Amino acid sequence: MPTNQALREQIAQRLYQELGALAEAAAKQLPDAASPPAADLPDSSVDQLQQHIIALANAVLMNSPGLFEGHLLQFSQQLGPVVATEEVAALRQTLLLRLTVGEYVLVAGILSAGLVALAAPLAALAPVAEAPPETPEALRFAALATHYVTLLLAADRTAAQRLLVAEAEAGTDVRDLYLHVLQPAQREVGNRWHRGEISVAEEHYCTAATAGVMAQLQPYFQGTPRNGRRLLAACVAGDLHTIGLQMVADFLEYDGWDVSYLGASTPQDSIRRMIADQGVQLLLTSASMPHHVPLLGDLVAALRRDPATRHVRVVVGGRPFVYDADLWERTGADAWAASADDAVAVVRGLFQQE
Repeated sequence: MPTNQALREQIAQRLYQELGALAEAAAKQLPDAASPPAADLPDSSVDQLQQHIIALANAVLMNSPGLFEGHLLQFSQQLGPVVATEEVAALRQTLLLRLTVGEYVLVAGILSAGLVALAAPLAALAPVAEAPPETPEALRFAALATHYVTLLLAADRTAAQRLLVAEAEAGTDVRDLYLHVLQPAQREVGNRWHRGEISVAEEHYCTAATAGVMAQLQPYFQGTPRNGRRLLAACVAGDLHTIGLQMVADFLEYDGWDVSYLGASTPQDSIRRMIADQGVQLLLTSASMPHHVPLLGDLVAALRRDPATRHVRVVVGGRPFVYDADLWERTGADAWAASADDAVAVVRGLFQQE
């Protein structure tokens, strides 16, 4: 009889291998009402079911129902909880017929947790955030963020970038611009895309503009005293979402770290070799989507096996870790950080005794 982890690996491998056949079988279980007109969907039902199966396989592999819940909640923001619920129900019926009893028992718990999450009121799924104080400074940053988003959505990237560079030149702390303008602006753009109010092209335009203004603000992060330590920041292979990782790297550069920033979709061996060659003490990496989490775990495991890199501390971030409070530990990382300013405190804590 396989161990629990061996069973998880067996199930995940089977889901990956039978991806197309399982998705097609599940699509046949869908009621007609589960499929809106093709013009309203970015992908067919089969493609959507394949995404669910991949997310399920990753959740099984990482022993994380929250990872699957997070995937479903993101999906339901685009196409609604009804479509997501009906597709998961169809997938559950298909897996009941295709998996062994032992396999299905393990998978069914994750599927059920996902259905419960979809049935919960949206307000109950998000953490309650305290309303920001209505100080003149808070109101100023809120107005600045709104102005910035308005310029981006009007396709005036140059004016948007000049707006923030002028603030930095006037003496505004660039960390405040990141936390109170760029982060909420990116969140607003993402929410508008999820609600279907802007296109993928418009979302990409806004994100590229934000990356551009961050590049123009770089000199303001590099002028602080150095602490003699070096970090490397890189996304795992296939992960193209770099804004959050860049923000964390910039904050730590302001805190004195020398930074080797590699950016999007970096091969595992390249990360490992650079850590060894440059004497890197800290690796920053992130998972923007649930399917990146197992790759992140593989990266950490490879670093721990190599005598030249096993010393490096690893701090992870990304939305999947919000849905499962213990997930970062199962990747083998040393810590996780929810935001750029949080990362500074976390990293200081890791290195305070050195």
